[in-house]
Amino acid sequence: YGWLTTVYAVVVVLLGPASMAMHATQSSLGGRLDMLSMYLVAGFAFSYAVLRLVRGGIATFAGVYAAAIVGCEVVENLGLRVPMVHTGGNFAFALLLVGAVAIEVVLMQRRESVRDNRWGYAAIGFLLLAFVIWNLAQEGTAFCLPTSLLQGHAAWHALDAVAAWCLHRY
Repeated sequence: YGWLTTVYAVVVVLLGPASMAMHATQSSLGGRLDMLSMYLVAGFAFSYAVLRLVRGGIATFAGVYAAAIVGCEVVENLGLRVPMVHTGGNFAFALLLVGAVAIEVVLMQRRESVRDNRWGYAAIGFLLLAFVIWNLAQEGTAFCLPTSLLQGHAAWHALDAVAAWCLHRY
């Protein structure tokens, strides 16, 4: 699966410009690009886990990946309000990540992999910490101070970047 390293690198690199599109423009299109980049990363993690679970090939990965992205877009467009994560799109993103983690646990039980599981655990830890900070730094909370040099949302981005690197190492 060496080709997946390149795919993952491209997906992670797309996170930056997509996030900038949202933060710099505060437009609907920028927000859509930002969410799409999140779906691409979570969809990759999920599809890669499924690929290894079923011992599939490129068609398996591509089919699951496409279904994951389309599924996220459909859920986002339902306009759902979801406690703790706010939108259906965020919920779909979280479901993909939880699904990927669940499959990885099954794969670890198989003991077929030579992966260093510490990197997987580190990725999960950084994602969870980022999620806690993201929730604490929502607009209207004591941790959302637009004039402060320390920004919870910026910490969320930085921790997600570290998690993406750990996922690559895993």
